[in-house]
Amino acid sequence: MCASPYESVHMNAKYFGDPKDLFKYDLITDILKNFHGEIGRLVIVPMLTSYYPRFRGNPGCRNKNLIECFRRFRTKEDVDNYYMTLKEYFKELREIIGTKKVKVRIEKDETFSQQTRSAYFSAIFSHFPQTCLLFIDPDTGIKENKYNAKHLSFTELKAFWDQLDNDSILMVYQHFQRNRVYGHSDPGSKAAEVTRLIGSSPLIIADNTVMFIFLTKNPVLRSDLKEILKNYQKKIQNLIKDPQKRRTLTMTG
Repeated sequence: MCASPYESVHMNAKYFGDPKDLFKYDLITDILKNFHGEIGRLVIVPMLTSYYPRFRGNPGCRNKNLIECFRRFRTKEDVDNYYMTLKEYFKELREIIGTKKVKVRIEKDETFSQQTRSAYFSAIFSHFPQTCLLFIDPDTGIKENKYNAKHLSFTELKAFWDQLDNDSILMVYQHFQRNRVYGHSDPGSKAAEVTRLIGSSPLIIADNTVMFIFLTKNPVLRSDLKEILKNYQKKIQNLIKDPQKRRTLTMTG
């Protein structure tokens, strides 16, 4: 028998270290490096949800002991180790950036759910970060109506925007299916939605699976960020020569 030894809540670490993770944190690395210490603080809002594996109908779906073994790799301890390693990675960028310190704050103490979302965001808004790259990482992305724990609602995005200071950049993860034949999930549609919501046009960089939405109130920061994103786009295009293996990055804004 192999039951989980942990009594703590199981968190959704399902996709830690996957290709989307590689994209998001490589992009953040590039942004911090190219601001050369002007933005020396990174704040991550993971919006970690509880992990409930759905194996209904799959072979082995009745093997509760085996499922408990799998759940061991979704514990709070795994989450803590993951983010501790990530913090150390970003702190070590200080020599490359040419700054004395890269500050990293990760809001991961509480699990995110529909029931806890108000308290979760209230805690962040009560000590809102300043002069930083503020990365919000929902499971799926932003959604206006019928949102659940996998989404950042439009109202919440607007609240983050309203509190954002003039020296910060807001970055939001958004799941994206380029070949989707219904809905409005493409970068252009998302840019229009965000512009309608806050009255400011975002910058968006995307491949065929994910996009990242950027907002700042500072025109100079926006201009510098746009150039950084364009250069990142070119760098990725040049690194992978084989067109069959290369994911084309697109820029919006």
